[in-house]
Amino acid sequence: MIQESKTIEEKFGVLDSVPVGACLLRDDFVVLFWNVCLEDWTKIPRDQILGTNIKTHFPHLSQLKYATRFEQIFAGGPPTIFSSQIHKHLIPATWQDGQQRIQQTTVTAVPALPPGVAELDVIGLVRSTVELEPEGIAPPAEAVGSPAPSKSGSSIWPYDFLGSNCQSFYALLVIQDVTDLTHRIQAYRTMRDQALEEVQVRQRVEEELRESQHFIQQIADAAPYLLYIYDLTEQRNVYVNGQAFKLLGYHPQEILQMQTALFSSLVYPEDLEKVAAHLQKFPQAQDGSIVELEYRLKHRSGEWRWFRCRDQVFARKASGEPEQIFGTAQDITEYKRAEEALRQQNERELLMATITQHIRQSLDLSEVLSTTVNEVRQFLQADRVMIVRFHPCSGNLCAAPTGSVTVESVAPNCKPMLGETLDNFSFDEFYIEAYQHRAIRPVADVSAADLPPYQIDWLAQFAVKAYLVVPLVQGEELWGLLMAHQSRPRQWMQLEVELLSNLAAQLAIAIKQAELYQQLQAANLKLERLATLDALTQLANRRRFDQYLDIEWRRQAREQTPLSLILCDIDSFKSYNDTYGHPGGDECLRQVASAIGRSVDRPADLVARYGGEEFAVILPNTEIQGAVRVAEHIQLKISALQLPHAGSQVSQYVTVSLGVASMVPAFESGASILIAAADRALYEAKRLGRDRIQVYQVDPASPKTNGTATPARREEFSRPNTNFPSPTSV
Repeated sequence: MIQESKTIEEKFGVLDSVPVGACLLRDDFVVLFWNVCLEDWTKIPRDQILGTNIKTHFPHLSQLKYATRFEQIFAGGPPTIFSSQIHKHLIPATWQDGQQRIQQTTVTAVPALPPGVAELDVIGLVRSTVELEPEGIAPPAEAVGSPAPSKSGSSIWPYDFLGSNCQSFYALLVIQDVTDLTHRIQAYRTMRDQALEEVQVRQRVEEELRESQHFIQQIADAAPYLLYIYDLTEQRNVYVNGQAFKLLGYHPQEILQMQTALFSSLVYPEDLEKVAAHLQKFPQAQDGSIVELEYRLKHRSGEWRWFRCRDQVFARKASGEPEQIFGTAQDITEYKRAEEALRQQNERELLMATITQHIRQSLDLSEVLSTTVNEVRQFLQADRVMIVRFHPCSGNLCAAPTGSVTVESVAPNCKPMLGETLDNFSFDEFYIEAYQHRAIRPVADVSAADLPPYQIDWLAQFAVKAYLVVPLVQGEELWGLLMAHQSRPRQWMQLEVELLSNLAAQLAIAIKQAELYQQLQAANLKLERLATLDALTQLANRRRFDQYLDIEWRRQAREQTPLSLILCDIDSFKSYNDTYGHPGGDECLRQVASAIGRSVDRPADLVARYGGEEFAVILPNTEIQGAVRVAEHIQLKISALQLPHAGSQVSQYVTVSLGVASMVPAFESGASILIAAADRALYEAKRLGRDRIQVYQVDPASPKTNGTATPARREEFSRPNTNFPSPTSV
């Protein structure tokens, strides 16, 4: 048994270097060989399983469907394939994530060496591999256990060189992990005719197996990756499997004929340096250690494809120096493309989020549009980015839509288009398409595009050689267009088109929000005006008067500047209402209010209806002399109205009495003292005969008491109106 194990290890030890599972069973199902790959897959060490019955580890092999086929193999029958479509795993093994590996297993009869028989020629055995038939079916001309045909026959028997002396056989299980392949087939099952695909896969596998000339080559060609042996001394490949043609378009012999020019002919120039560094690692590499590298190889078609290689020392010189390396190279081009697509998607999403954030930071429509064109032009590195706003039209569709450039971001060397009307640029066909399908129209070269001559001439005026048009849709309405211009032909990238498509949707939302905000602001302004405006006179109402006086009181207190107030009262207004009726009284109030409003010029001055027939004028930063001049101006304006007042005791026309007060506000006092001073002045004007100006002002010499401002004192000033005769002045 020891000699047998040693012989088996010597003959089959080479299978430790291949990335497939290999197991050798005696006819009593005792495990004679268990390669490294199976150790890794099953986590069963070789020293624990060798010499034991495999059924103790995998009881399902005792089932009749397996026992019958193994019985044929131990009798020297033809090889059989346990397809992954029927037997997912002959020897169960799990991935690190816990899922079961899906396997394709080939079981082949291998002659056992009886005592006295010459040592088995493994190379001869490999070269005499039989042609495999579909799973579990022996060749038609033979039966299980039938004598081997002669070498002169057309069929091939693998053990002719042993003659008929061999009565005992081992079962060699070669297990290929097809989990990834199976999952890919399952993923595409909904898009393909599964039955046809399965037949084609089976036919391809069977054809590859029929064309194989020896057992190891058969395994190598079935693997979905490159297998190769590279000679470090000769600096060339000495073996490449048949996958070279599938993955690179070169037959294995063509690869071998490249000799030392292999790397310079196939490796991407920028990857040559890291390939050289990769090969420098092997003089220090230990047996069994795997060195990985990702690099690009040139396909015969000229396409560069990504590969991930896993190399290890395969043979050493007598001195122990590595001589050859054995490696596998897996095509990871699709993985790299997916990785790059994911990276671009992440960049696009990040850029999209950044631009959207900048756009959504403001609710001002002009700022939103300006930010959009600036951000988009920076992203596209375009010469001009602009937004065309369509003019409103009746109906769902405009027969000839027109618009103008509302906002643009333009390079210094480009002619501006801001305000340009696009009546001459036909949007008819694209307008309909954009309206219905929200299509994006990229034009890489204006001269090569199928555009009407007048469009080409119009674009030539602004040196536009390429453009990109993105519709901005609001619900069912085409709001406008986002356009990018380039002064040279340009192939627009899919990433750019997709980003602008997504951005258009976000921009449409931002535009809608900005428009709604504008409407809200207008509504709020209207409500505010209604809340602070006197409906009859259209002057500020008492509420607005109180708010503004309080604001100006605190501001003038900070700046220590004078604040003046004029209170006006229409003389004998009750008599006016009795004489002319309330409608006439309302008209009188409107005209007087208008005259008072025309009497002030500064934006900071406020004219308000104080109550009934009383009006007030707030004059910030105004001393008493300036306030008196304003009061005189008010008298002059009202006198010019010459509104008849038959019930007046002072004049045949409408007159007003005015009380004027002025002071420098203090924080510890309120504006009520200024109102009180102006009201007292108005009272004095009424008492002294009406139709006059009476002034009250703060007495600087008076001390402050109880936290109030300096009390007001009466000025020796009372000026009657002399613009026209009045009964009291005669």
